[in-house]
Amino acid sequence: MDSADLLQLPTVLLPGLAGAIAISADGEYEELDRSAALQRWEAGPLLLCHRGNVARRLSVNANPGMHHLDILELFAFVYPARFVLPTPAGIAAALGLPVPDDQIGLALSLFSAAERMLDGLLDPGYPDREETAQAAQQMLRAGWSWGALVAGRLGSPVSAAGPLGGLDIWRHLAEWEEFAPPPPAGDRPVSATAAREKLRQMLGEAAEQREKQADFAALAAESFAPLEQAGHPHVILAEAGTGIGKTAAYLAPAEIWARQNDGCVWVSTYTKNLQRQIDSETDRLYADPAEKSAKVAIRKGRENYLCLLNLQETMIGGRPANPAGPGLIARWARYCRDGDLSGGDFPAWLGGLLGANFVSALSDHRGECIYSACTHYRKCFIEKAIRKARQAEIVIANHALVMIHAALAQPQPQIPELSSEPSRTALQSTDRAEG
Repeated sequence: MDSADLLQLPTVLLPGLAGAIAISADGEYEELDRSAALQRWEAGPLLLCHRGNVARRLSVNANPGMHHLDILELFAFVYPARFVLPTPAGIAAALGLPVPDDQIGLALSLFSAAERMLDGLLDPGYPDREETAQAAQQMLRAGWSWGALVAGRLGSPVSAAGPLGGLDIWRHLAEWEEFAPPPPAGDRPVSATAAREKLRQMLGEAAEQREKQADFAALAAESFAPLEQAGHPHVILAEAGTGIGKTAAYLAPAEIWARQNDGCVWVSTYTKNLQRQIDSETDRLYADPAEKSAKVAIRKGRENYLCLLNLQETMIGGRPANPAGPGLIARWARYCRDGDLSGGDFPAWLGGLLGANFVSALSDHRGECIYSACTHYRKCFIEKAIRKARQAEIVIANHALVMIHAALAQPQPQIPELSSEPSRTALQSTDRAEG
């Protein structure tokens, strides 16, 4: 970005303890009290980092329709589904820029961050550049504050776009596949010795060897013993203190049992945060991301997932309060892991920017789904999650969903998400002590 382009960016407003600082692209600096900062906010546009947070610091309403330029919106467009801390320092670190340790430096870093991201769009190797250019043009027409700068970097699309521009991302999503039910799982037990050795491999040679953690893994292995009588599973009630490493300890025998029996272990937990924690811990089991994707699945209720039909109807239905909303959600959905709006790679701060009600309206709600009558049924994130779980070794679910599956004795094919899991889903390990 040359100096002329840099001067197109508005003044940065960065709130402090008592007021705010404002600094322009040419280096003009002001310290503002709260009253003066409010006047700048109302006059706009400004370059900000997290519009909602700035508004809270100034005690004003964060109207998403105001034409401030939020650096986080630019990040969400240029690097969808990528993690970043929603602060000036977090943005700088994610982009490989020096991280300042003072307010003036942090304010100036927003110019550098915008420059780095906009210049990145000029790279001929930028992923799906033509599609991204179409999306930028569509968001520019919708009134997105960054639209002109982004579209200017990407240039005019070569090919003609449909009525939704490059935001009709379902065209590029893979369809789910239906597989024949696998045979019943085996019943080979997991020895305490094997569980301890697997745990040691998971943690690595350099890790601290904790005797209590190894004992926990050995005890958890007993729950995988073959049934001696139908309807009487082996139940282990185990408790350990914080910091013992319970998650890795029960995942070790679970992976052994699933692998050697061609089966599946459901791990049930209480909160979404714990689901994320357990999912992160499975990185130790499957170092290869492709292998983990095939062997680990997360199951949640329908309301946690993006509904492609709701997204399409939002785009067609009119002008939303935040013109960036549908476009940024579409950009994320194009590259996300599984369409999970309540965790995974969906940035929590993006929901804060766009509005919790807006994001919630895009999720699926029980009773609304039309299943196979939906245009997007074969690409539906929920249907993909259901079928992925049927082929996985480890399924991480919440207690409610696990109890539903445990209570159903017969398949319910008319309601796919309530259908009994294949017989290879043989065990559930419940973790309540982590809460």
